[in-house]
Amino acid sequence: MINSEDTKLTQREREVIALVARGLTNQEIAQQLFISTYAVKVCLHQACVKLGARNRAQAVIFAFKKRAMDAQDAYSLEEVADLLASLGPQAIETIAQLLKEKLEARRAQPG
Repeated sequence: MINSEDTKLTQREREVIALVARGLTNQEIAQQLFISTYAVKVCLHQACVKLGARNRAQAVIFAFKKRAMDAQDAYSLEEVADLLASLGPQAIETIAQLLKEKLEARRAQPG
């Protein structure tokens, strides 16, 4: 049985997943974090197990969805803005409306 502590990513696992999200290979991640490729593989495997992911791409998606890490762990606000700008005006309007709804729902929550 897995408890919530078993599913919480470590700082290193979050760093590895963030670099995977940026498209880096295991070798590139190892070089950037000054660890071995074996350590990268272990961190990635542990993160996949904790997140219930089958592969590195799914681990990134699940980490964001399960709020195991924030998008800002992997991307700067400028990079997010560039991505959104590439979607076009209609998509930006839809995203703005969805964000507004989510913020309003958050404000309505007690606590």
